[in-house]
Amino acid sequence: MKLKSAAIAGLWLALLLPLSSQGRTKPGLPDFLTAPAEKTGRKCVFFMFGHYDDDSVISGTINMFVREGFEVHSVYVTSAGMGNVLWGTTTSRKEEMQRAVDLEGVPRQNRHILDVPDRQAVRHLPEIMDQVTALVARYKPSLLITCAYEGGHWDHDASCLAGFVAAKRTGLDITRFEFPTYNAAGPKIQPYQMNHFIKSYGPTLYVIPDREAWKVRRQVRYAYQSQWFLMLPEGLIFAYRHLLGRGEPVRQTPDYNFLEPPHPGTEMVSRSVGALKGHPFSEWHDAVASLPEFAESKK
Repeated sequence: MKLKSAAIAGLWLALLLPLSSQGRTKPGLPDFLTAPAEKTGRKCVFFMFGHYDDDSVISGTINMFVREGFEVHSVYVTSAGMGNVLWGTTTSRKEEMQRAVDLEGVPRQNRHILDVPDRQAVRHLPEIMDQVTALVARYKPSLLITCAYEGGHWDHDASCLAGFVAAKRTGLDITRFEFPTYNAAGPKIQPYQMNHFIKSYGPTLYVIPDREAWKVRRQVRYAYQSQWFLMLPEGLIFAYRHLLGRGEPVRQTPDYNFLEPPHPGTEMVSRSVGALKGHPFSEWHDAVASLPEFAESKK
């Protein structure tokens, strides 16, 4: 009996110890995120989101930047909320965002909401590009962290596109990183992925929240009550990552071709699952091609 118990304990150790150390680094901001400020002397970082609740994915990192003395700005390319009481109105979701970002520590004057309706970013790309460029030119961040280009939601993708365009138009020395939301780039049998990058663009890096940042992460999820159907699986995913010694996924933004689909197969926005359904990629392509940065590449 003792031998059997010892064998079981040994098996668990063999399984869990490699997992718990895989990808582990010390808690806190990694050098690859603080290096842009050291290089440029501009200790300012922009986080750019499609919607109010998107910051929950990266809330621990936001909080650590604030506590490290960075000038942190949160930019939302839409005023989220479709007027549905069950899933949150524009007013209620904004109130949730203010509570969540209070927890993260970003000053209220550093929260910038563009006047674009929820789920309508693809129809307002010129205005989004102009407004984000104006903000970047004014505050001169050394680091932009945006949603990844995934085809999961045009509002998310617009934040990534705006980061690229703003850096190009201002000519500032800006490093761009990204975090994942959701996409349909997984295995054919189950393509839907949440908080996982499209693998073909390179490996995932992880920011390990310290004790205070983990506490903030939990509180931020609770603040977004109307988005419980996203906060619940996100909490489970990050609990698993915590067990693996990982944290919040980021990577340097790839050199995307925004006129091409982000991955082979059918994008999530063109499927029957997700906030946006049945939207052809041509909708995005034509909107991007109308921007001056892409005029020469228009097909």
